[in-house]
Amino acid sequence: MTIIHTGFDGIDLALKTIVPIELVEFLEEGKATAQELMTDVWGTYAGLDIQSGQSGKRGGYAFTFRVYEFGATWFAKKPRASDPWGLYVSIGSRELALNGLEKTRQTLDALLVQLGFQLPHDGVSINRVDFAVDILAPGFVLDPDAFVFHSRANRKAISEFETVETNGHSGRTTSVTIGKMPGRQVIVYDKREEVMKRRKHEWPMIWNATLKAAGLDPFDLSDRTTSQVWRIELRLGKEALRNRKDIRGWGSLHEHLQAEMDQLAEDVTLTVPSTDSNRSRWCSHPIWSTTQDTVATRLFEHVSTVPPEAVRELDVKEKQLDLLKLIVANAVSLAYLDGLRPDDFEDFCEALPAMILSYLDQHPRGIEDRFQGAATKYSGIVGR
Repeated sequence: MTIIHTGFDGIDLALKTIVPIELVEFLEEGKATAQELMTDVWGTYAGLDIQSGQSGKRGGYAFTFRVYEFGATWFAKKPRASDPWGLYVSIGSRELALNGLEKTRQTLDALLVQLGFQLPHDGVSINRVDFAVDILAPGFVLDPDAFVFHSRANRKAISEFETVETNGHSGRTTSVTIGKMPGRQVIVYDKREEVMKRRKHEWPMIWNATLKAAGLDPFDLSDRTTSQVWRIELRLGKEALRNRKDIRGWGSLHEHLQAEMDQLAEDVTLTVPSTDSNRSRWCSHPIWSTTQDTVATRLFEHVSTVPPEAVRELDVKEKQLDLLKLIVANAVSLAYLDGLRPDDFEDFCEALPAMILSYLDQHPRGIEDRFQGAATKYSGIVGR
């Protein structure tokens, strides 16, 4: 077993601030355009590239938006004197993996200032914190029945974890989730499968960079026998953050989070089942002991192994590949409808540019307008 990533995997914040009216007007226009085009759209505000979403979020948040080069989703309310908590920011795993907690926090603070937000000293309310450990463990088999609760945990603590969800296929368990939000939650799941299914191309880059830094060979994600990655995630929701140590802002997070994460990793344990009828005496599985040690020693540690610009370059290439696939699929369909055969396709492709230009000449929407539409959809990806 080899640790190939460790770090915060998500942080949700409610912010005590009123959304500036100029930003509200920008977001209203962006939301209307996004709904009309049925896709999120990019625009510029306060010198920042901002992507406006088509909808808001429950809880009175009218707008959803993203800021280029900052991996978070923002939710904003229309200004109301009776509700000072006008902004919610959900920071994603990619941002935290590439930049770590401290740099991410500094970037967030700078963006808040640039966007015109003003926060009082108690203006940050942390609502959720996720911490992840990714382990390359090709031989590991996830057993839902191997999870036990620490013998010293009281009934109230154990009751937190009575909600258990299991997923799998082909006779193989791929995830086990214990507990529920907004309390405490532990999840162990097949991260390799999720990365491949959702095409999260940044993670193989991060994992292999970690292996390279350790002097180890990279792995090929297409071969599950050698590239099986399991993620152990420890999650603390709003209730868990408040109930024991009253974790609310950054100060209390740094002061108390270590103890809370250590406790969670102890209260739920993945074991190696034995013939002993007392499950609490079963030995911890090595993958869990590794996780506990990592949480205890590397919670706030961040080692940058992949430059963010390398991931952004990969984003562009992935989008180009997606569009190329659409072009090929549509070209084949067009050739078929034109009565052509596979042997005719190469000649058809040579004639395709002239067909495209002829179509544009006859269409009232010119190429300049179309390029502007492309910029509205994709300028945030390429940074121009």
